[in-house]
Amino acid sequence: MKKVLYFIIAILALSLTSCASVPERNLASDASLVRKGFSTKEEVYQLLGKPDKIIHKDSETEEWYYYQVNENVWKRIPLLSAKFGKEEIEVLKITFHGDRVFDCIYYVTERH
Repeated sequence: MKKVLYFIIAILALSLTSCASVPERNLASDASLVRKGFSTKEEVYQLLGKPDKIIHKDSETEEWYYYQVNENVWKRIPLLSAKFGKEEIEVLKITFHGDRVFDCIYYVTERH
């Protein structure tokens, strides 16, 4: 009986520690900090940090991408992840023309 009780306590303790994680980016609110036509590359870098991907379109145009992958709880359960698990990918795309922000787009896409 004590072994079962210890087992239950151990499972509860492990499940609670999985909730204590490193803070994630909040790209939706980060997008609101970027001002089209006003924010510079340096300001965006100071606010959001190093982009996950940079694409140089031409000599004047550059796109910076920031990504955040969010998994639902089913994705972490081995046998159920294939059927019920899904990932959402948040994307923040910032387009610069010269040194200033030309466009800022936030969207979410789903990956199974």
